[in-house]
Amino acid sequence: MLLVGVQSARLFTDDVDRNFRVLKEHGFGCVDFNIDIMLPGSQIRKGEIGGFFDRGVEELCEYYRPMKEAAEKYNIEISQMHGPFPVWVEGRDADMNPYVLMATEKCFAVAEYLGCRNIVVHPVFARDLLGKEGERELNLNIYRSLMPAAQKYGVKICLENLFVNTMGHCIEGPCADVSEAIWYIDRLNAEAGADIFGFCFDTGHANLMARNMYDYISALGPRLAVLHIHDNDGKNDLHMLPYSYTRNGRDPLIDWEGIIKGLRDIKYRGDLCFETFHCMSIFPPDVHNELLNLISAIGRHMVAGILA
Repeated sequence: MLLVGVQSARLFTDDVDRNFRVLKEHGFGCVDFNIDIMLPGSQIRKGEIGGFFDRGVEELCEYYRPMKEAAEKYNIEISQMHGPFPVWVEGRDADMNPYVLMATEKCFAVAEYLGCRNIVVHPVFARDLLGKEGERELNLNIYRSLMPAAQKYGVKICLENLFVNTMGHCIEGPCADVSEAIWYIDRLNAEAGADIFGFCFDTGHANLMARNMYDYISALGPRLAVLHIHDNDGKNDLHMLPYSYTRNGRDPLIDWEGIIKGLRDIKYRGDLCFETFHCMSIFPPDVHNELLNLISAIGRHMVAGILA
């Protein structure tokens, strides 16, 4: 455990062997697989089903057989997957919403096939439509519907701390507050009678909400299953390298040492996945190798701090 990884989005190409070779060459031991690109959020919001997840489970697993073989060849663990999102859209209960949940369950099957233990399924922001209690009940019902498939395929469903961008401002989304994250996870695991729900802590989202990183991680404790590690300016969800932003030219904007200390204190032994995909667009292609080496080095620095 404590493998260092990066997301597949904007890194993976159609050359599956190349993808895992690149990860290995740059010192990564795991990957966060963005299966959500097969049913993008823009498509979900428009009610466009697409068709990729019309395949049966066996056909889907066969589709990902080259990925499984390449991961095994290069000894790269697929440590987490990002499921389709949003899983609910207003006014789509007759068509799109059931389809997305069906696709998510098939993602669980693919996760089992790939040896992936964790899959991130975003909670839904609906408090502007339903109020906070209505939003919570909607999310509980969505996660309840996914419990049988999660237990069948042996995966952990990970909620994530979210924000919502409205009229140019970032406001709290579900689980922005750690108390709500704990409430969801403990409630759902109690109902399931099994430890099938965990948490994905997103450092960038927490920064947008000015959260105390150490306090959030400490409160989560063993509920923390996976990480999305990235940096931003406190105003926009930029998904940049850690240590990119500063408040005064000297101290980092995000309390990275607090994150490391929090992970050390709760004895976190999951993996460290960097969700820094915008870097692949901003940095010139001829420095991508050095960029990946730097991300990997930052990961090793964090691992050393956690184990200190």
